[in-house]
Amino acid sequence: MEERHLKIFAGVFAALLVIFLISKPRHAGVNLDDFIQSVVFGFSKEDVKSVEVYKELPSENRAQMMFVGLEDESWRMPTYYNAKVQKSKIDRLLNDIIDMTGKVRSSDPKHFDTYQISDEQGIHLLLKDEGENPLANLIIGKKSEDYGSGFVRFAGSEKVFSVDKNILSALNIYGDIDTLSAFKSSNFVDLQAVDQENEDLELIGLVAERKEMIVKRVEKEIEVMQEDSTMTTKKEKEWVLVQGTREIELDQDEVEQFLSDVTRIRGTEVVDRIGGSLADINKTSQYGFSRPTHYIVFRAPEKEQENVLFGMSYEEDKGYYMNVQYDGLVYKVSKSNYDKIFKWIEDLPTKKKTESDD
Repeated sequence: MEERHLKIFAGVFAALLVIFLISKPRHAGVNLDDFIQSVVFGFSKEDVKSVEVYKELPSENRAQMMFVGLEDESWRMPTYYNAKVQKSKIDRLLNDIIDMTGKVRSSDPKHFDTYQISDEQGIHLLLKDEGENPLANLIIGKKSEDYGSGFVRFAGSEKVFSVDKNILSALNIYGDIDTLSAFKSSNFVDLQAVDQENEDLELIGLVAERKEMIVKRVEKEIEVMQEDSTMTTKKEKEWVLVQGTREIELDQDEVEQFLSDVTRIRGTEVVDRIGGSLADINKTSQYGFSRPTHYIVFRAPEKEQENVLFGMSYEEDKGYYMNVQYDGLVYKVSKSNYDKIFKWIEDLPTKKKTESDD
């Protein structure tokens, strides 16, 4: 073959090689936005010590709701009388935030209006740790057509995620967010107003008008028969009725019912908080707590006495105001609950222990 032909073939081969290299398929980089992924990560539920929820409103106002975690793992609402928060509600909210996964639906701010997720339109949700450092700063968009999902983006980010959790539902928001003007804070309130541990108490006092009743927990030695039919003694605690210097033994089954009624009192609504300011002095009179005729006293070893005061009635004897003094909160309590508590001042002294109870 002539040298000229070899050069032609070489040129054609080189050209084909260039075309092959240019047209050869290349592996594209992996784009995480195309995949379902965890949206919030880098911390646990236990790291969250405060949650702030707010929505911007016209005239530079905002609807706001705040939850703060305490050392005993309970939560309070500083924006609503510092009321106690239902643990199940805050757990659901935090679990949904941390567990939610999603996929990027949009990366263009021109679509913010579609999802109602701009800074002005959306619901802001800010999680902080014990040192007030932000853990997550989210903006929640409008309701999704699928009840169990929603739209979320991070503040300062243009990416909108379609997520598998309904955070609006966890926040007790069921209407359209564009018409939202206030949060339903009362839906988060724990209405278990009084929640005393029987085992921690040594004395309970009940006062109604000029009548009073005191029960005390005492330790007694009782005789028990062993398996070998020999008798021995053991120490056991029981509640007795105190009348002057006398301690009257009571039917302990009846005492258990009494304790259930007075140490676990549920309110129907939190209406106020009474602190130590001058304005709070007027509140004491307003609700009828300045000279209470009905109240409960709880005393535990090496602790200050704790009082629960009952004030005036509301809504034509529908119920009564109740001030849990050691908590500062004022609740409404139904009349049936109130009557159930104070009937014991007459009933319990008649529930004496009989010989057959031994």
